[in-house]
Amino acid sequence: MYMFTRSSGTADPVLSDEAAFVIQLILDDLWLWFNTVYGEQARRYRPPDPPELDDDLPDDPF
Repeated sequence: MYMFTRSSGTADPVLSDEAAFVIQLILDDLWLWFNTVYGEQARRYRPPDPPELDDDLPDDPF
């Protein structure tokens, strides 16, 4: 129940070979669909350049 929360520890959920195979197929299909629909848009995106740093120090937060 808590396998996706921070309090769960490091144990991975136990899956059968068949369940792991089916999940992999679903993820492959999802990736193929996403890449087909949004791949070009994602590839041409470039994050904005960070602002230029000046010689002024940042304000003291305290």
